[in-house]
Order: sequence, then C-alpha cells, then structure tokens
Amino acid sequence: MENVKRNPIKIGIAFLIIAAINIAGWYLLITWNRPLGDPLDLPTLTFIPEDTKEPSETPLPTPEETQEPEITYTPTLTSTPSPTPTPEPVCGGPEYMNILVLGVSHARSIGAVGGTTGSYLYDNADAIRVARVDFRNQQVTVVSLPRDLWVDIPVSVPGKTTVITPAKLTSAYFFGTEGMGYYTGSGYGSGLMAETLQNNFGLHVDNYVTINPFGFRKVIDALGGVHVCLAEPVYKKKTDYYSGLEFPVHYIDAGCQKLDGEELEAAVRQRINLGDFARVRRQTIILKALAAKILTPSGLKALPELIKRFKTYALLDLSPADISKLLCLAEKIDYEADIVYATIPEDMYPPGWVENIDGQYTYALVPDKAKLQELMADFQQGLWP
Repeated sequence: MENVKRNPIKIGIAFLIIAAINIAGWYLLITWNRPLGDPLDLPTLTFIPEDTKEPSETPLPTPEETQEPEITYTPTLTSTPSPTPTPEPVCGGPEYMNILVLGVSHARSIGAVGGTTGSYLYDNADAIRVARVDFRNQQVTVVSLPRDLWVDIPVSVPGKTTVITPAKLTSAYFFGTEGMGYYTGSGYGSGLMAETLQNNFGLHVDNYVTINPFGFRKVIDALGGVHVCLAEPVYKKKTDYYSGLEFPVHYIDAGCQKLDGEELEAAVRQRINLGDFARVRRQTIILKALAAKILTPSGLKALPELIKRFKTYALLDLSPADISKLLCLAEKIDYEADIVYATIPEDMYPPGWVENIDGQYTYALVPDKAKLQELMADFQQGLWP
C-alpha cells in the first residue's frame, strides 16, 4: 500500500494506457465494420410481376367420377434417402452476397487529377456486372448486363420527366452522379444503378464497387501486367489533324500476349469494329485472365496492397470486415472451376428504335422484363446459370 501511495504518477499512467487500449479497441471494432463509402439503402421493390395465368374453369366431377378406384397393386416399400447436410458459410460470411461491379467511362471526378478519390461526375457505366458470392458452396457467379438495355430509371430529370426516366441502363449511373443533382438516394451513381436493376428486373444488390479507368490501369500495373488471349485485334480512334474526322487505327494484335494497364484499359473499353456484345465477351476474357493472375500464391500475397491501391481509385461501400471475408474466400476457390461468367440470352432483349427524353429516336436493346425477372430470380437463388 505504501508503494502505491508513493507512485501516483505511475498508477495514473497505467490507467491512461488501459483506457487508451480500450478506446483503440472500440475504434477498431467500429471502423472494421464501417463501409468505406456511402452504403446502399435501397427502397422496397416497386415493380409487380404480371400474372398471365387464366383462372381454371374445370367442371365439377359427377358422382361417378368421385368414386374411389380399386387398388390393384401391392406397393413396394423403398428406403428414404438421408438428406444431404447443407454446408455452413465459410470465412464468417453470409449465405451469399450480390456485389454490383461498375466500370465508368472516364476518370473525370472531383480531385481526379493525381488519382485522389472523389465523386465521379457526368460518367456513364461502360461495364455493368453483378457478382453473386456464395460463401456456402464457395463459388462466384458473375453476370454481365448490356449497357444499352432500355429501362425505366427511377429518377426525374427537371423539365423533361417525372418519377421515372426512360433511358439506356448505362445512363443510370450518369443521372445518379453527385454532379447532376437529380438523385437523392444513397450511393449516388452506383445507388441509382442498383435501384434501377431492382425496379426493372428484381435484381437486388448488397454492395457496390465502382472503378475508373485510371484505377484499373494502376491495379493491372501493380500486378506486373496480365497475360491474355484476344480473339480480335484492338482498335482506337484517331482524329485527323486536317479534316477533323475520326478513323480507327490498329492498337493491339489479336493472340496471346502480356498487356500492361493502359493496353488492357483500351481492350476493355474499345468496341470499334466489335459492337457491344463482342466487347462484353472480350471483357469476360480479360476478367478470367485477371482472376487467374490474382488467385496465384504471389497474387494472393499482393492482395492487401492491391486493396489499398484500389480504394484510392474506386468508390465502394464494402467494409474492412467484408473485404477480409472476400479475401478469405479467394484463397479457397479455384478460378477455373469456382468462378462462372454468364451472359443473358440475347433473345431476351431484341434491338429496336425507342424514343428518348429529347423526343428523338435511338437504337437500344428492349428487354422482355418478365423473362428477365424470372432469370434474375433464378440467379439470386443460385439456380442459373
């Protein structure tokens, strides 16, 4: 007791250290589960699927038809198979989570110069995909959605539309960006894209990741480039100095080769001499090659540093805890067997001319919403593809 009385300063320091440790622990716990961006807070689903079935008008049976038939066979007893146990989710994850992954068309943003994070302004979404991450079966399914799908975007454009705006799916990100000032929901462009997918096709997403071209290049270069096999050459537009006319120029050869960030950015974005469908197929080839590179021992080892770089050039609402679960799952899956890439059948969205909000006609993909709603329901239950 006398020693305690002689050292009040030491006792005070000890209490301060204990208090600091507790405060730091609570801070880490809070930030560990805190989203890194504006979290999605989607409204209740607003579309109502149409019921096309006609009521049955089967006549009532006559008394003779309701007599019990005589049993003329002896039933055979068969053993009931024991049910297969349902696997528990791994890595502390949920049963599954749907992540909206967007690639925007340009790097124009507040503070974009120098690569600092900002709110992306006036950008369309060139690449639109949803990844279903299954923690039970340790699988990932990625479905691509065409940017030119004609949809009802749940936002009003002052002076032109109210409540909804009919436009191409790519424009959902454009109308939702902070700089436009149209969308008041969460997540800005990513949030309006998520709400559009939910309202039109019943496809619910839990989180989003949006990356600009500058960030994509940086991630690829951090990996030391990626080896890909391209079916067609890549062309870029060049403007003639004298006439001002644009014409395609050969940029990357077809075939198997190692490409850096700038080259791969051109490969995923350019659709010259390809069209949108072929560009989606090329993007899938590149995504497969990127997954093959990341899911190697050296790639997995570099993932924490990649995530750190990725956050600088991306907008996302995943928390550090979410990222940790995804990294854990990445170590358990085989990129060839456990990652599936799917595209929506083209007969579900035939092309046609539609009138836009300016009263002009544009060529778009007009979806059969009832069929797409059924397909997306199967996707979310893990029944498709």
